[in-house]
Amino acid sequence: MLPRPLSRSRVRLFILLVGVGAGQAVGAISVALLVERGFDLFVTGTASLAAPSAAALAAGLIGGVAVMAIARRQERVVAERVGQHYVLDVRETLFAHLTRVPARELGQRNRGSMLLRFVGDLNALKTWVSLGLARLMVAGLAAALAMAALAVMNLRLGLAVGGVLLLGALASWRTSPRLIASAEQARKRQSRLTGEVSERLSHIAVLQASGQERRERQRVKRKSDQVAAAMIARAKVSGDARGIAEGTAALTGVAALIVGALEVRAGRATGGTIVASLSIAGFLSGHLRDLGRVAEYAAGAQVARAAARRFLTMPPLPEAVGAADVDIAGGEVHLQAVSVGKALDGVTLHARAGDTVAVVGPNGAGKSTLVSLVARLVDPDEGRVCIDGQDLRTCSLSSVRRAVGMAGPDLPLLRGSMERNVRYRAPRCSDEEVIRVAELCDLHQVAADLPEGWRSDVGEGGGRLSAGQRARLMLARAALGRPPVLVLDEAEAHLDVDAAAVVDRVLDDHRGTALVVTHRRELVDRADAVWFLVDGRVAEVGDPAQLFAANGPTAQLFCGGANGSNPLT
Repeated sequence: MLPRPLSRSRVRLFILLVGVGAGQAVGAISVALLVERGFDLFVTGTASLAAPSAAALAAGLIGGVAVMAIARRQERVVAERVGQHYVLDVRETLFAHLTRVPARELGQRNRGSMLLRFVGDLNALKTWVSLGLARLMVAGLAAALAMAALAVMNLRLGLAVGGVLLLGALASWRTSPRLIASAEQARKRQSRLTGEVSERLSHIAVLQASGQERRERQRVKRKSDQVAAAMIARAKVSGDARGIAEGTAALTGVAALIVGALEVRAGRATGGTIVASLSIAGFLSGHLRDLGRVAEYAAGAQVARAAARRFLTMPPLPEAVGAADVDIAGGEVHLQAVSVGKALDGVTLHARAGDTVAVVGPNGAGKSTLVSLVARLVDPDEGRVCIDGQDLRTCSLSSVRRAVGMAGPDLPLLRGSMERNVRYRAPRCSDEEVIRVAELCDLHQVAADLPEGWRSDVGEGGGRLSAGQRARLMLARAALGRPPVLVLDEAEAHLDVDAAAVVDRVLDDHRGTALVVTHRRELVDRADAVWFLVDGRVAEVGDPAQLFAANGPTAQLFCGGANGSNPLT
């Protein structure tokens, strides 16, 4: 559920905003009354001789203007505080939900739309709270008090100006549906453009290697033109709303002048009353211009809130309140009649504590989904996944993640130093443990090849490193802290024959259970057991030597079988 702008933690700030609005109104009313007094005294001569002196009037006017200026300044500062406080709550809510949604689910979403939620949508929400809701409160209160003062000075003047304000508010309200529709269209097209650019940036090498630079430039230009057209259409509707506000502001002055003149002619008001009413109309005009954008901000925020709520409907991995930590002694893994969408269908498998299991099969067999279940990156639709007899769904997520070290191409490095990436799973690990995995994975040589050694920034996704260097760092990150269960999902895919020995050393050093997705015969030979999957089902399970001798799917995959057939074709 999204946080509310008017939450208990922000009540004090909103009360302060109310005080700011009252201060502006008091300053404006004081100035108007002093103007009325001074005009009647020094111009028309209708005021009593006991009226304040010119010096006192001037001091009062300066004081009233100062109060208005200070209150206006404080309005902006307090409003920004409210907006930032609110956005902080929303960002934390969205990011907390993001960390609990399975990566598999997130991967199916539009990346541009996801990015907009943390940039454009949050900015729209912040703008609504700090420049929309805050101004609505301040301007609404200030206008109400000013109108009350004007009605006390002259009821007909108050009714005339109030009528103009009411008509302006109704006209602005009628633009709201068009503002919302234009904001939705603009956001949709921005999302598509952001997604296109983000994907191309992530895979720029594919674009260049395929010689598609011109085609992609044209594609981005088309998307950009669509965004520009949507933004211009939105600006037209916003312009209507602002035009109504400007017109209303001007009409308040005209109404005050005309009705005031009629009241003076009828003997029910003085010239000072007209001047004072014009002063209040001028004060109102500034707030009316601010309010002219409130409908625009509200429309943008409504679209942003709807997008955020859709995001929060994505089902997270469940975690019971007060769930116990998983307690792993040996690391026995048991999958019981597990099904996951179309990836796995009724899979039952068992790995003894301390075994190394080779998970093999053709592409698309469900191997990565299977090992993701053990790391609880995804939950089964049916069945159970247990480690040492404990159903992982009943355990706290954080304890499962600590207990399972995982490496693979779908778990890239993060921007930051080598050391930060190696320590990422266990940032408080001792230096001795870091040195251990560094020696195990030949990281000292990697550091020696970088300009700042261990402090070198590896770039986004490890883009400043070679494929082999990235694989070594990912292996070290997974092995750090000796997790009871180690999952390697084709972790050796980018290592040459000699460097692949790093994986062998990591497995030799590992003291718990290991699940290894691999296409390398040498790794299968050294495993204690083989799980062979085909189309999400278990095709073969057993000791590697026995499976190779049996001429079954495993033998056919790695040796071609007796008849030379290959299950991949």
